[in-house]
Amino acid sequence: MISGAGYQERNTRNLTEKSIRHIKCDDVRVLFSIFEFKQEIGHGSFGLVVEAIEKSNSHHYAIKIVNKFTRKRASRFQMSLRLDEIYREIKILKAVNHPNIVILHRVYETSRKIYMVFELCHENLFDRFKTDNPFSDKVVRKITKQLVDAVYYLHKHDIVHRDIKMENILFTTNPDDPTDTYFIKLTDFGLSVKKLSTGIQGMLRDRVGTIIYMAPEILLECTYSELCDIWSVGVILYTMMYGKYPFTASNNKDLAAKIITHEPEFPTKLLDLNCVNLMKAALVKDPVSRITASEMMKNPWLSDNKMDRIWKKETVIDYMTLWKEEMLLPGQESDWVSDYSGVLTEGGSDIPIM
Repeated sequence: MISGAGYQERNTRNLTEKSIRHIKCDDVRVLFSIFEFKQEIGHGSFGLVVEAIEKSNSHHYAIKIVNKFTRKRASRFQMSLRLDEIYREIKILKAVNHPNIVILHRVYETSRKIYMVFELCHENLFDRFKTDNPFSDKVVRKITKQLVDAVYYLHKHDIVHRDIKMENILFTTNPDDPTDTYFIKLTDFGLSVKKLSTGIQGMLRDRVGTIIYMAPEILLECTYSELCDIWSVGVILYTMMYGKYPFTASNNKDLAAKIITHEPEFPTKLLDLNCVNLMKAALVKDPVSRITASEMMKNPWLSDNKMDRIWKKETVIDYMTLWKEEMLLPGQESDWVSDYSGVLTEGGSDIPIM
């Protein structure tokens, strides 16, 4: 991956690193004395994620195991870039603190691998949606509001995620409401960067991400900003509302061409017009005209708490009207296409723990 000039290391604005232990181990057996490693729960170009139980207290964690060096023969420069990416992810995760961003508890490092100990979450949004779709308007709004709030937090602190997709949104227990089954955590900061500055000097350049969620400006190999994340949020919102991706094709080349040149359809039947307008604003091809995270937060569909409105209403008609809105489901049948989930980075997925 070629580093862009826009995100050289600097202190993240208004963020202070949390005191997360980063422990260097000479022998990997130290980890096996601390944790009981269970089943694999995820994998990607970075390595794999396994569930583990800490033996001293029986706490369950998700441990992301990352190779410090690729298996293929690589130059020292490429190895250096690889390590920079890993340490950059750790640095960002040590700094962020948001209820809808996954928590990094500890880091262990050996000569060959890095073990990142995360809170254990449950299934991802992609799998949940395939099983439970269509979601109600209420559920989609709840998920989107949390996601936008997390993205707003990142952008406010000059962090660009660059790989927001349904697979990187996990469900977990809401600490304030154990009955809440739609509490989310944004995860996988492997492609995330900290911007060097604002304006032209803070623009990014390298072409990374997942095709189906990539903004047109990235596919066109132009410089780009944090607004690429907004496009990804728009794709996710569209997919949840309509049960299909906004752009489909039989291969990545044609898919990229469609994202660049075609406009998605926005049927309005049974949908809140404010939601439709929000999707349209997020999926504007010109990033200069695309909505920002702070502007998304102000959209009436996201900012309007209908339960508060219900308590304020006095008449039965008002109450029933709001109740009916909550019960409406998108009228589109699911139309899933091939999963374009290949991240544009090198590396295999069959990486052993040792």
